[in-house]
Amino acid sequence: MAAALLALMPGRAQAGGFSVARFGGEHGHAATTDVTAAFYNPAGLAYERGHRGYLEGLLAYRTVDYTRDPGAIDNPGTGTPDNAVNSGTATLGNLVASPFLGLASDLGVPGLGVALAVYAPFGGSSSWDADDRFAGNTMYPGAVDGPARWSSIEGEQRSLYYTLAAGYRIPAARLAIGVGVNVVSTDINLIRARRIDGTDDVVDAGGNVAEGRSLLELSDTSLSLSAGLMYEPTPCSRVGISYQASPGLGEMTVDGTLTNKFGATPAQAPVDVQMRQTLPDVVRVGGTWNAFWRASLHAVVEWQRWSKFERQCLVDRNFAGARCDFNADGSLAAGADGVLVNIPRDWQDTFGVKLGGTYDLTDTLELNGGVLYDSNAVPDATLEPALIDQDKIITQLGARWQSGRWLASSTLGLATYLERTTAPRTADPMTPSRNPDMAGTYQQRTMYFMLGLGASL
Repeated sequence: MAAALLALMPGRAQAGGFSVARFGGEHGHAATTDVTAAFYNPAGLAYERGHRGYLEGLLAYRTVDYTRDPGAIDNPGTGTPDNAVNSGTATLGNLVASPFLGLASDLGVPGLGVALAVYAPFGGSSSWDADDRFAGNTMYPGAVDGPARWSSIEGEQRSLYYTLAAGYRIPAARLAIGVGVNVVSTDINLIRARRIDGTDDVVDAGGNVAEGRSLLELSDTSLSLSAGLMYEPTPCSRVGISYQASPGLGEMTVDGTLTNKFGATPAQAPVDVQMRQTLPDVVRVGGTWNAFWRASLHAVVEWQRWSKFERQCLVDRNFAGARCDFNADGSLAAGADGVLVNIPRDWQDTFGVKLGGTYDLTDTLELNGGVLYDSNAVPDATLEPALIDQDKIITQLGARWQSGRWLASSTLGLATYLERTTAPRTADPMTPSRNPDMAGTYQQRTMYFMLGLGASL
């Protein structure tokens, strides 16, 4: 038995969870009219004429310090003879890249905008640093992967979106409407420490190595939909609202294999598995006001329904009628069967509020910036190193050059996260929801840089 987790970077668009969508910098929001509207609000595609394309890359550097509380160890003195092998500080420092490529056109029809776009709004990678104190240790060989290993040693997820979107503008009503269809291709790979009983014991009663490893490899293709409206209250202002449905339009099933190795025993044959989860839908509202000479202001509010992310349930794909249903203590409810491991999430809805502006330094060069407050999605009870979130402040500064048919943009961002400390749990969940307690202190920092190039015909 082994757990299924998403090992992701914690970058956010405007609200919590594991989105890395910041496409367009200060121009990326629900009231935008550039090519990134294919993601933020398809109604915005109706406001620009001709043919246009935009390519942007995000490069982020993320660091995490996680200090596991010794009080979180399951069986100190017996299963963990030396607390140092299951507590202390784990560190991570990773680069993450995220692309956006979009093409849009009015197809020669006034008021119409159609776009094709490819981008990765969810995902990333993580690889925790080795704990050199235990390099070459034969008594506790697994400890070299650090105290975060019971949640994640290394992993990667990529959710690549292929989007077809269209918007249509009705000038007499000062209104535009838009819809989009997304094909979402997801790949997940994760290695983590695992013991067959769900504890963090590194040895058994006889003092033999009991800690093992699990490798989870999953892939999936699903659909998602989006829709939006945009309204111009005055000639110098614009308001947009959009809705993005959950990937899979509800519960998402991701198929793959699970390979386990427990203690000194040989690795088991891969098992066909399916992970079941529900990711959030998103509501975005944005507005721009261009009433100032050479300057404009924009405001953004985003609500993500992470309360739908109740669990990640891993079932035997060959078990007919497998069902994920659990009692409050984590045990299987009556009629539920075929479950290998359940990982309770119980996340909460998040919101983000952003204020920003632009200033035209010259006729071709714009400076821009903004500040975002982003709320936390993860409750203390289910916070772990594989999926970290905190309340945070994100600041961005950027520049945008546009001359004739050509456009170039750059953005530098800094995410400042509030430190979190969680206490050891007072009761352990029952099988199959039993996983090691990852209580401790979490610190995180992210810096990112975006560079975009655009052209129009």
